[in-house]
Amino acid sequence: MRRCVWAVIFLLIAVSGRVYGYLGNNRPMVSVVMLTYKRADILPRAIESILAQTYLDFEFIILNDGSPDNTDEVVAVYNDPRIRYYKNKQNKGIAYSRNRAASFARGKYIMIMDDDDISLPERMQKQVAFLENNPEITVVAGQIKGLSRVPATHDDIAAGLIQYNNVGNANIMYRADFAKKHQISYNQSLKASEDWDFWLKMLFAGAKFAAIAEDVLVRNAASKKHYGINYEDANAPIRDFVGAFFSPKNSAKFYKAGACGKLKQIAQKNIFSKEYQQKLFKANSCNEPD
Repeated sequence: MRRCVWAVIFLLIAVSGRVYGYLGNNRPMVSVVMLTYKRADILPRAIESILAQTYLDFEFIILNDGSPDNTDEVVAVYNDPRIRYYKNKQNKGIAYSRNRAASFARGKYIMIMDDDDISLPERMQKQVAFLENNPEITVVAGQIKGLSRVPATHDDIAAGLIQYNNVGNANIMYRADFAKKHQISYNQSLKASEDWDFWLKMLFAGAKFAAIAEDVLVRNAASKKHYGINYEDANAPIRDFVGAFFSPKNSAKFYKAGACGKLKQIAQKNIFSKEYQQKLFKANSCNEPD
């Protein structure tokens, strides 16, 4: 009986150490960053999905982007030391708020969460395990239930990212030190697609992407979008950014080129593995550059 009592005590100490250890000098493994704006009614679902994670070594940064509702009171209900709550004095927008929230992060990994989504219980555990077991990978996506699947490999993700955001955002975990080393942040001049721009910056800085096969997130498709934007107009500067990366002297040259011309410009940047690049040239009947 005495052995059982001590076993329970040691287990409680171990668990509490993982939950609360970061409050001292220890760095948490994960920083969950979530901005919220005018979503007090559905915010509890998002918060509780994080607090219910099977993985325990994390801090939870919630940034209120100047909401005029009772978001303060909603967050105050949760008496959990892992929560760190901040508030913009006035609404500053998505990119500014994402940057500010990330600036508070102390974790080895940053996990993005949106205030109208639900993270499945094993999400954090699965994404941490993947990054720990694959040190060459910088960014890992999980699947969003019911939506198009994120490709598994870096090459397939990179090929998509050059054209559109095929990895998502609130389903992502990435290495904080990589973004810090390369001074990568969200472009505050963008009114939308700041996440696509962010992942392109990571890609162009040499980040390697991957995705796990499991669902990690449930999206609330019915939630109201408070940052109403014309995406076609908003994406124009991102396309200019892509064109300038592959053709620095003339960004339009990249898009004016045919398939082979584009591939030759891309090949100069070592975005893809050699094998994948050869496959693309062959599929498009292109001669590989010398």
